[in-house]
Amino acid sequence: MDIRLTSTVFQLFAKDVQRSLGFYRLLGLPIPETTEPHVAVGLPGGNTLSFDTEETIAGMHPGWAPPASSASRLALAFGVDSPAKVDALFEKLTAAGHAGPLKPYDAPWGMRYATVADPDGNWVDLFAPLET
Repeated sequence: MDIRLTSTVFQLFAKDVQRSLGFYRLLGLPIPETTEPHVAVGLPGGNTLSFDTEETIAGMHPGWAPPASSASRLALAFGVDSPAKVDALFEKLTAAGHAGPLKPYDAPWGMRYATVADPDGNWVDLFAPLET
């Protein structure tokens, strides 16, 4: 039997979904205003990012518990238009109080790169090709 995957959903388990939604809105994702415990939003390229409360996940998966470590177990990466926009978005997010574990820099693989952390500690990489 030939089975082909048809879509991708990245799912975040959030302690506070509303706070997480605020972070990703600030990042620039078109997240609707809602008070639901489950929210899904389309990503560039046709994938989906969904948010669920820890309580929702625990209710679906008996025995599940949030990770004990505050270290990120997931990194999302979002490309932007230019190296200057990497810097601007990093500044916007860190000025709003979000951690910036990796300040913008010119990576040896030809990208302007930075990392911010969402409210649950998940790393969100920002990148753009360096101008040649």
